[in-house]
Amino acid sequence: MKLARFVTTLLMLSVLTTFVQAAEEAPWYDVELILFKQGDPTADLSENWPEDPGSPDWSNAVSLNPTPAEEPLPPYTLLPQSSWRLNAEFNALRRSRGELEPLFHQAWRQQVASNTAADAIYLGPDLHHRDDTPPAPFEGLIKINVNRYLHVALDLLLRGANSNLPPAPFDAFSSPTQGSIRFQGTRRMRSGELHYIDHPKMGALILISRVELPEPEPEPQTVPDTTPQTGTTAPPATDRTPPSATDEPTPKPAAN
Repeated sequence: MKLARFVTTLLMLSVLTTFVQAAEEAPWYDVELILFKQGDPTADLSENWPEDPGSPDWSNAVSLNPTPAEEPLPPYTLLPQSSWRLNAEFNALRRSRGELEPLFHQAWRQQVASNTAADAIYLGPDLHHRDDTPPAPFEGLIKINVNRYLHVALDLLLRGANSNLPPAPFDAFSSPTQGSIRFQGTRRMRSGELHYIDHPKMGALILISRVELPEPEPEPQTVPDTTPQTGTTAPPATDRTPPSATDEPTPKPAAN
């Protein structure tokens, strides 16, 4: 019985160690996301939107962080615009003359773990969700995990987009999701592929690219100090100094 318990404990420790190592070694990816509103007037005629679709659970969501000046970038850090790759697509959305309205365009770097360890990331006009301010026109979550393929899950709210309901101003006694359209979509994808996730009221363009971070530079090795310390006695100098050329005896002339 004791042996069985010992073996079980060893197995549990092995599984825990493997899980911790996998979390530490999760691969890094650059994620670029564009969210936009679609102005299809026929969508409300063909769809029966709920009056209150509910809200994504962002209680444990992580927030995107501003770009720091130093490298390496910590997880969930926004990338500078100079590294964005979907600028042409975003500009095309802006030129669509109201049919497509860009809402969000950002890129960030993160580690992508398995489904059980993946974090939900908050998306919105601000980098943080705040309950003490009026609701944003759109906000939601994205979760990215990897299991052979990359898996993306979106859960977004587009407030005031349900045209089947009469418009009503928001107040403290009404639901912050009343009259909203909820966009929930998933996609399986590969690294480096541009994907479009569609919805009658919203759309998303997403590009996820694997990043190989440079190896950290090894710490410089300290050279041991060989200078004699104070209070120590230096080894005595030897009296046996090599003779110089002037110290050699002058040879005597040979006798005839």
